[in-house]
Parts: sequence; C-alpha cells; structure tokens
Amino acid sequence: MTRQNPSRRAFRGAIVAVALSLATSACAFDFALIGDTPYNPQDSLALLRMIPYINRAKVEFVLHAGDFKGGSQPCSDALFESRKSMLDLFQHPLILVPGDNDWTDCHRPGAGAWAPLERLAKLRALFYSPMERSLGTGTMAVESQARERRYAEFPEHLRWQRDGVHFATLHIVGSNNGTKDFEQRTAADDEEVVRRTAAALDWMRAAFARAQQQHAAGLLLAIHANPGFEAHHDSTFRAAYEEFRTVLQQQVISFDKPVMLVHGDSHYFRIDKPLTGPSGRRLDLFTRVETFGVPHNHWLRVGVDPQDPMVFRVRQQIVPENIQRN
Repeated sequence: MTRQNPSRRAFRGAIVAVALSLATSACAFDFALIGDTPYNPQDSLALLRMIPYINRAKVEFVLHAGDFKGGSQPCSDALFESRKSMLDLFQHPLILVPGDNDWTDCHRPGAGAWAPLERLAKLRALFYSPMERSLGTGTMAVESQARERRYAEFPEHLRWQRDGVHFATLHIVGSNNGTKDFEQRTAADDEEVVRRTAAALDWMRAAFARAQQQHAAGLLLAIHANPGFEAHHDSTFRAAYEEFRTVLQQQVISFDKPVMLVHGDSHYFRIDKPLTGPSGRRLDLFTRVETFGVPHNHWLRVGVDPQDPMVFRVRQQIVPENIQRN
C-alpha cells in the first residue's frame, strides 16, 4: 500500500478549498437600483453625475423602478426619446419598470393633456422594443409575458434569472394604480386597469411557480408603486393595491424562501418587513426596499448571494456631488 505524502495531501486539500471558494464567490453578484429620476433639468444633471459611478461599478445590471419624468413635465415624443437616450448611457443592461408619471398622469395640463392610453402605447413601442431585450449599452436577454398571445399587450412584464436567483417586473403604478379620476377619463381607461392588473398578478404567480419549480434560492419582484403597506386600512390609496398585496402574501407564504420587493413612488429610502400573514405577524422571509427618488439622486447596490440565508443585501451608494445638505 502506497502512502500519500502528507504535504501533498495538504496541498491538494488547499487547492480544492480554493476552487470551492472561487465557485461560491462566483455565484454572488450585485446590481444597481434607482428610480423616480430624473424629473426636471436639474435632476437630469444629477442623474448624469450619477451614471458614471454606476458605469464604473461591478454590477450585472441596472433596475430603474419607474418615473423617468416629473408628473407635470411634458409627455411629448421628444421628451420620451430624450429619456431613452439618457437611459442608454448606462453601460450595463438596464431594466425599466413603468411609472405613473410616464403615462397615467400625462392627462395633466402641465404634461400636455395627452390621452394616457396613447402615451402608454408610445412608451411600450419606444422602451420595450425590440421585445425581450434590456435597455442600456450592454443589453441582456429577458423573457417577456408578451410572448404569450393572450398577453401580447404587456411587453413590459419581464423576468430573468442569474445564478439560481429569479427576477420579475410587474406593471403596478402609482396614482392608485392608474385609477385616479380625471376629466377626460373614459371606460377604456378603466378597462386598461383591470386587464393590466390581472396580467401583472398572473405574471407574479408564474414567477413564483417558475422559481419554485427550479428550486430558486430567492425571488426579487420590481414594481413602481408604493403598494400601501403602511396606509390606513380604509384609505382609497390602500384599497387600490389590495388584490396585489393579497396575492403577494399568498405567494410569499407558499414559496417559503427569501422574497424581496423593490419599488419607488414615495421618494423615501427604506428597508423593512411590512407584509403580514393571516396571523397578523410580519413575514420574516419578505423584505421591502424603496429606492432613492429625486431630489435624492443616489443609488442602491443590491447584493445577491444564493449562499446567504436571506439571499439579498442592500448598501447605499451616495453620490458626493448630489448630497443634499439643507
């Protein structure tokens, strides 16, 4: 029987340990989360100061949680095209979640008194074409709900996965999910809310089902709206998102793995656990993150590590030139 040299065994053991360490670290990655920017020319300059910081960062993609313009800024083709050009300055792939300022609020006089549904069609044609490709200089492939014939209307519902972690975007917007009344509102506007919400909830269920089937370590959902976790029970605002919160609760409990919901809308950076179960106790495996919004033009670095029990971690990335001091 030949005995192996102890030093050789130790060397081989060290090589195996290093290889395992490298394999584990290769599974962890970061992405950048921004939202509610830019609103006006001053914010545009702030975003242009922020973009180089993100471009230099080691992140896999950028996720914009919606509202690439102010609610009373013009909803003109020229402004839409200008915003797309600005978002394409990101050198990493960029995923955009539609916000209410980007189409539902275009009926406002200051925004040009556009028909919201016409602006929604323009938004989809400009920001989600070609279908199943991200924005940004370095694009990435994504899966769209629109590949299904009955959901062809919704190219903005996207999903992708990386290193065993799944991601999905849902078109749930502010302004009470697009239900706020305005003088020119028509039955078609009301019908759009019903169709879009139903499609978004189906897409969410499908994202959880896919993550469950593929034994995903975790799932991250991105919407624009603050869905009213902390709003008063009787408020119209909270009621507009009741169905979304109910389905989310059911799916989080059934999935039984870490879930993160990211959104914008309120311009209030926070990380908390606001979702409760039927018992009224907060669900420990669910985390909500709201990103910075103007005038706070900064970004969040979201770390994703399938080996971490909670999968997701968040770090503030403050842009020195954009710090608000008074």
